[in-house]
This record gives sequence, C-alpha cells and structure tokens, in this order.
Amino acid sequence: QRPFTQKYTVVDPVATVSATMMNVLYAGHDNPIEVSVPGVPANKVSARISNGNGTLTKSGKGYICRPAKIGQDVIIAVSAEQDGRVQSMGDYKFRVRQLPDPTPMIEYVDANGNTQRYRGGGAKLPKQSLMKADGIIAAIDDGLLNIGFKVISFEMITFDNMGNAMPEISEGALFSARQKATMNRLQRGKRFYISGVKAQGPDGVQRQLTSTLEVIIN
Repeated sequence: QRPFTQKYTVVDPVATVSATMMNVLYAGHDNPIEVSVPGVPANKVSARISNGNGTLTKSGKGYICRPAKIGQDVIIAVSAEQDGRVQSMGDYKFRVRQLPDPTPMIEYVDANGNTQRYRGGGAKLPKQSLMKADGIIAAIDDGLLNIGFKVISFEMITFDNMGNAMPEISEGALFSARQKATMNRLQRGKRFYISGVKAQGPDGVQRQLTSTLEVIIN
C-alpha cells in the first residue's frame, strides 16, 4: 500500500440527445430520437419540443420526433429530476429537411417465394416474375431509411422496330391492362422504361421523380 493524492472535478450532468438514424430530422416523418442523461435513470428524464415545430412522443426507450415545418429547426428541451427537483439539462437543435426523392422499383416474388425489389442498374428481371408483379412502388430504401411513398401515376415506355417511343400512362401504382399486354409481347433481352413517376411521401409533398427505371427482361 502507498498513500496517494488524486485531483478530480465534479460537474453537473449533461444530457445527450441524438437522432438514431440520421444527422438531420425529416419533416412529416417519424424520426427516432434517443435522449439520456449520464447518471440519471431514464424514468427521471423528460424531453419536449420547445419551439413548437412538430411533436415529440415517448416510444419505448426513446422518442419519436415528427417535425411539421421544413427549414425551421427543432429545439428539444431536456430536463431531469434530481434530489426531488426538476433541472434543465439544456436545449438541443436539429435541422429539418424535406424527405429526399424515392426510387421507383418493381416489387415481385422470386422462385423461392421471397419478396424482392427490382431496381434496374443493368440487372435482368425474369419475365415470369415481371408478369406476376402488380405494378411499381416508390421508396427510400438505402439501408438507413426505409420509407414508402404513394405512387400517383407513371409512364411505361417501349420502342417499336423503327425506334419510335410508345408511352403508356398508368393512373396509380398498378400496371394497366395495356401495359401488361405490351410486356407480355416483349422477348428475352428486350427492355422498357418506367419514367415520369409522380409520388407522394408521408410528409404530404407530391413530387415528380427525375429517375428512370430501366427494365431488362430475362
């Protein structure tokens, strides 16, 4: 045993507030939020939106933040109960953005009965799977977010032997009877395009997608 002297500093607890899935919050979307104060039990910690931009509701061990206005920050005020009194742990600011545009895809069931999403990119889609598909979907599906959008309309474009474009419009997400008939006539190796997709996200914003889905039939 040896005697020793060690200095240390005592500081007030500081809250930690973080968006669990992203660096920003998206308007009209349920953004998971984690709130904690080191050394303070979770049931003694509370949080609220102090500037009125949206809602913050308790969900499991965290919170769900749903901002209302794009471009206006969300300020989350955190407090904790210590020694019988409630103390402010600080305010935390998050930027609010509009959801990015989704990607058009064809959802189908493969030979093993698993649901797949065809994204184009030079890959081929079995004709049998294509003919069983009901229509297209639009979603943000990038490994971080998985957010579905409502497809309002889209255009299917094929080309005749002279290279002339033959567009066929569908109102809604489903393939029309004419589009199905056209697909059925296409041979292996042929391709068509899904473009002009109009979609609406959970934020209520309707948008015209600029991306085009190239479908190559196998």
